[in-house]
Amino acid sequence: MGKVAAVRGAVQIKSDNAEDLQFGVVELFREIIKRNSLLEQDIISLIISQTDDLLSVNPATVLRKGIPSVDIPLFCVQECKCENSMPRVIRFLLHINVQEGFSLNHCYIHGAEKLRP
Repeated sequence: MGKVAAVRGAVQIKSDNAEDLQFGVVELFREIIKRNSLLEQDIISLIISQTDDLLSVNPATVLRKGIPSVDIPLFCVQECKCENSMPRVIRFLLHINVQEGFSLNHCYIHGAEKLRP
């Protein structure tokens, strides 16, 4: 029997420009898919958050541009601003259908590994 689960991920973006955002967002999405052996039909939705210092482009827009075949609901929000928080971070919360006993593989890349030591 299947169940709904959520897999997390984050990437720190080099600088606030469309090219760096697209690279980071697409790489994070592909890495989560790869590490969890997911198919698009396994994905229910994706919530994307970004820190308030990333203003150049909407991450959902660059994900759809970078992977045109992605046809899942995407929702973007701004991360709350806190003292000493890591700058230029995109976070994913991917809701997926999995089988009982499935082991989630969360994904933190390009500096975001510090968020989950």
